[in-house]
Order: sequence, then C-alpha cells, then structure tokens
Amino acid sequence: MTVEEGAVVAFRRAVGAPTTLDVPSTFAVVADAWDPDFARRPPPGRGWGDELPETLLHVEQWFEHGPPLVVGERVAVHRGSGRRWTRQGRSGALEFVEERTELVGADGVVRVATGWVDVRTEAAHRDLSAGTARAEPRAEVPPRPDEVVLVEDLAPTQLVAYVGITGDLHPLHHDRALAQRLGYPDVFAPGMFTMAVAARAVTGRLGATGIGRLRSRFRAQVWPGDTLVASITDGPEGAVDVRTRNQFDDTVLETTAEPSPPR
Repeated sequence: MTVEEGAVVAFRRAVGAPTTLDVPSTFAVVADAWDPDFARRPPPGRGWGDELPETLLHVEQWFEHGPPLVVGERVAVHRGSGRRWTRQGRSGALEFVEERTELVGADGVVRVATGWVDVRTEAAHRDLSAGTARAEPRAEVPPRPDEVVLVEDLAPTQLVAYVGITGDLHPLHHDRALAQRLGYPDVFAPGMFTMAVAARAVTGRLGATGIGRLRSRFRAQVWPGDTLVASITDGPEGAVDVRTRNQFDDTVLETTAEPSPPR
C-alpha cells in the first residue's frame, strides 16, 4: 500500500485531528482498505444480504512503531494470525483471537506493527451490545478542568467518514436500519475509532512521532450522541495513561502509551 496524502488527510478529519500531513499513530488500520480479501466489506455490486461477517467483541489493540510513516511512502503489508487462547468468563467460555499486521518499508524495516484481539463468546454479540445501551436517562458529568474533549455529540456521519477511509464497512457501524433489524439498539462506533480519537490526547503529550508503543483496552461501546473526554496521567519513564470516558462518566477505553526510544 501507499501512504497517500488524501488518505492521511481524510483519516485525520474523521477523528477530529488538525489537517496536517503527520501520519496518525493508528493509521496502519487503513491497510484493511487495500486488502482484496478483507471480510468486513460487502460483496461487490450488491448488499450484505445474509453474508454478514462474524461479529466478535474487540477487546484490545496494540501498536508498535518503528521509523515513522511518511506521506508518499510505499510499504508492504504482512498479515497473519497471532495468539489463540481460551478461558472462562462470567458469560461462559471465551475464545480469544489475535490478528497481526505489519507495515514494512522498502528497506525491510517494520514501520508499524499492530495486533487486534477479539473475543468469541457463548452469549450473542447482539445481547451483550444491547446490555450496554442506556435505556433510562442518566445524569451527565461535564468535562473536568484537567480533561480533553475528544468528541462532542458523536454524529453517525463521523462514523461513516471513519469507516469509509479505513475500509471497515461492517454495517453495524453505519447502517441503522439493518442494525435495528438485527436487534441492536443503534449503530455503534468501531473500537478503533475510539482508540484513534483517544490517541489525539497522547499525541498532544508525546508529539506526532513520539509514540513508541500504544495499547488500548476497550471497556464499553460508544454510541451516536456520545461525548468523549480524556484524562491523562503521567507514568514511569515518560509513559502516559489515558482514560477515555463518555458523558455519563463510564470508562469506554483505557490506553497506555510509551515514548519512542532515541533514534
């Protein structure tokens, strides 16, 4: 794939970042749009029908950064399965599945590696999702003085902008009629959208190319209308911890970032 200027600008706009040509720390997910066999795209020339891809819970994502990606650079994309393991949870047996992607420069050096960890559960994804929706009104907690506002009143259009540039066209992220027909209360944000907007807070602390390792754990789904804010805590050796919450003070994402080593 090529790190295209238009793709970088579209990605930054989709996550509310300033329009510059610095490649965002989670931009590597755009590789999905280049993958001819990517499952989360509808069959060419027709709708999804009964061929929806399996929907798993996205629980964790990590990025390891080498030399930064630059606009115009062409990289090779290497994909493959990572770890597989199981354990018992409150909802029954949990099967963890990791997929790994590497973007490798022409010099053979890995620019960025990322791992996606999903969980296959005995309970239906639909039932787990419906349980996180807010059926009753709740008191909102306004942003605190030490918090950064990442998204205010999340619009479905912003989700469309994000899935369009990343290639993750699973209909549960943009097709409200289909989502509700399948028993979901609404469409919901991809976990990677939440991580991408949270990474803005990390970049503000460590700099555009200052992130060496980024790891997030997804705690709750994000729905249209949500407002997301982040609080940042300094960790050891220049690391930072970021808590991303919604307007009801529910933690939706926990992120740890480590700075890049000197080069």
